[in-house]
Amino acid sequence: MITGVERRRDWSDEQKLSIIAESCQDGVVISDVARRHGLRPQQLFNWRNEFRKRKTGLVFGTPAFAPVMIADDRPTAPAEAAKAAAPVAEAPLIEIVLGGATVRTRGAIDTKALAAVLRAVKAAT
Repeated sequence: MITGVERRRDWSDEQKLSIIAESCQDGVVISDVARRHGLRPQQLFNWRNEFRKRKTGLVFGTPAFAPVMIADDRPTAPAEAAKAAAPVAEAPLIEIVLGGATVRTRGAIDTKALAAVLRAVKAAT
């Protein structure tokens, strides 16, 4: 029995991100998270899909970050140091570690193909 006029809720970006983060925890049931926040599960799935489809690294106007480690792979021996001093036209290497898998790419990157590879690696780990 509905006794009043039900209005559409306006969720802030921070609220959406918080609920999405809660729903992404291991072992969490999305229906439970949705109910706890007064949502339908489909609405939460839509928010999660919107989060995944963002290509610019921004989610609801907020930067999304991933941990990054920069490795110093410069040679230490004098002969190797002299060899390394010569200019080399080598494209930068990007290395992404997901679980036990490592994805390395060098040169021009097809972002759609890389995203598909990362999704497959994440699903397999």
